[in-house]
Amino acid sequence: MLQDTTELDFNGQSIDGVGPLSYEAQRGLYVHPTYAVSTDREPLGVLDAWMWAREPKDANGQRPGIKESTRWVEGL
Repeated sequence: MLQDTTELDFNGQSIDGVGPLSYEAQRGLYVHPTYAVSTDREPLGVLDAWMWAREPKDANGQRPGIKESTRWVEGL
């Protein structure tokens, strides 16, 4: 199984439901897919995919919600 997190950058577009990316001013979504690959390196397909928008940081600089590292564990 292969996992990765990708940013979908919608900066400059008026789309509802997006949140901050790597920089608070960037707007978009995150996708964390889990791909299945055979031992012969043949792609078998996507087993799972999480898509989410980050919450903005609060006054203390903390981001509410679950830790994003949880996506890696859930992918297992």
